[in-house]
Amino acid sequence: METKLYEPCKDWRSLTIYQVMVGSFLHGKDGAKGYSQLWGPDGELKNGNLRGVINALDHIKALGATAIWLTPIFDSSEAEGGEKLQATGYFANDYFKIDPHFGTEDDLRELVEKAHERGIYVFLDGVFGHHGGANNPSPSGHLIDSTTTVNERGEEGNVKYPESLDYFKEVATYWIDKFDIDGWRFDQAYQLCQDGHNYWQEISQAVRELCDRRAAEGKKWGTLGYLVGEDWSDAEAISARILRDGGLKSAFDFDGKQLISGAMNGEGVGGLENGWDDVMKIYSPPSERGYSPDDVLPNLFLSNHDGVRVADNFYDDHNEVNLMTRFAILAGYPGPITLYYGDEFADLSRDCEGSQPDNASRTSGRLQPEDDRERRLMNYVSDVMRFRRDNPAMWRGRIEFDRYRLDEAEILVVMKTDDESGNRVAMIFSDRDSSVALPGEENPHDVKGYVPLLIKLA
Repeated sequence: METKLYEPCKDWRSLTIYQVMVGSFLHGKDGAKGYSQLWGPDGELKNGNLRGVINALDHIKALGATAIWLTPIFDSSEAEGGEKLQATGYFANDYFKIDPHFGTEDDLRELVEKAHERGIYVFLDGVFGHHGGANNPSPSGHLIDSTTTVNERGEEGNVKYPESLDYFKEVATYWIDKFDIDGWRFDQAYQLCQDGHNYWQEISQAVRELCDRRAAEGKKWGTLGYLVGEDWSDAEAISARILRDGGLKSAFDFDGKQLISGAMNGEGVGGLENGWDDVMKIYSPPSERGYSPDDVLPNLFLSNHDGVRVADNFYDDHNEVNLMTRFAILAGYPGPITLYYGDEFADLSRDCEGSQPDNASRTSGRLQPEDDRERRLMNYVSDVMRFRRDNPAMWRGRIEFDRYRLDEAEILVVMKTDDESGNRVAMIFSDRDSSVALPGEENPHDVKGYVPLLIKLA
């Protein structure tokens, strides 16, 4: 294993996050026992633990990921609703303890340290709008007000604000300061929009102040403070709730996900209905797609733990090229992105027994392809994500489009230039095998249909 300490990039736009559903990912034999049941497909892994994530770090790094998002690891073992619900982690009964089914504080500390050695950030998953019986005070003595409260989306939760604000500000900062984690993903973030106020303002400010202080003290990690919220809505609704008034700056891009990889439940058109026009749209400024204010950073993804997998729409006849198209689009997205474990192998959820569309993708994790098709896809994903990591023009460059027909092929050339570093790249999309010459070049590039070609020019 390499021992080099990799320098992290502090620009949120550069993030390539690898999402892990802890309970269904991998079981490390020297770690905690795990659970035995979990909402998800029958016959799939249920006893994942933090040791399994530690064992996967080299694979995650090889994919080009620069961060890991762990689904909730806080103690949910006493939450009402049974083991299937407890194993998800989304109904904590103690926000200041690690679920013993997943591991210990030493396991988390080892995971964070070894991830950081590889230049990988670690993000935890926070549920600040509902809980599974968290009645104990925080280390500073704050409590949750569990009064049933209706949020601005019209749904109920059992966390009332502002009465619970000091408690969750402490949760948000405690794990950064004690374990050097680098940020948070927030579940059902709209639950903190109550009575006309977006309480992410105060939580975000507390995290920013802590990270700034740690950076001033010379700390390298636990200073990024990336916060991304989940709100299953369109761009305008997300902006009107969790992004408004200086609250969160990043939210998952459900509009964009549907545009390139289809609906969460797998119904309807599977993305790119308008061909390369949709690529141009997804690369346009977020404000042109309804996001506001102008400095927000939508986080694009292809699938996650709450829907069917991306391969369900694009793996008929085991054809991996349509998946390659989506991963290349993702790699060139001008902002943070998220990969879901197993998608690099074209894992399928559509035939999983005992599951529903909202948990079908919680299949067993693995680190190796099982056949040549999976190997081709994994290698392509690794190539384009490492290209993204190593070329800042991919995630922050100025964009120029050249759209034309060449013989029978529909061609889209995306030129991206990073003025700060001088880095310049080209992405070539074609709907069939073609030979494409870039401006100023004599020799054309051979491009396979629906397998975008990424080229470093400077």
